[in-house]
Amino acid sequence: MRTTLRLLLAMLGVSAVGIALGDMLAGGAATAGFFEHLFAALTGWRGPDSGPWPPTMDNELRFYAAMWGGYGILLLFVAKDWRARQGLVPWLAALFFAGGLGRALSCIAIGPPHPLFIVLMWIELLLPPILVVLWWRVRGPI
Repeated sequence: MRTTLRLLLAMLGVSAVGIALGDMLAGGAATAGFFEHLFAALTGWRGPDSGPWPPTMDNELRFYAAMWGGYGILLLFVAKDWRARQGLVPWLAALFFAGGLGRALSCIAIGPPHPLFIVLMWIELLLPPILVVLWWRVRGPI
């Protein structure tokens, strides 16, 4: 179970760093567009793309991308040095869950986004409890 947990943390960390780099370097619209097209290719979904993003949204997302990348790096540090950093897992899971709640609030307040982002919301709401349960079962002396 410890290996599974560390693998999930590492996979989430690599994903966060990769997405953050895409958002910072190419911009949110380009990064979202890439993953929307990938989603359509994998699922056969045939709906509209998200469309252009206003400069303010791009600017805001590039700012937050740095923090998302830092979150990913921290996940990788925890996965690598489990003994010293395992106590961070519930906190990191809670932050990820809070992001999913933010997406849910957005769906309620202004409507659903592209289906890819609905899938991401469900991952953000369901993965954190799994991480915490795994952590609870394998944690050792800190």
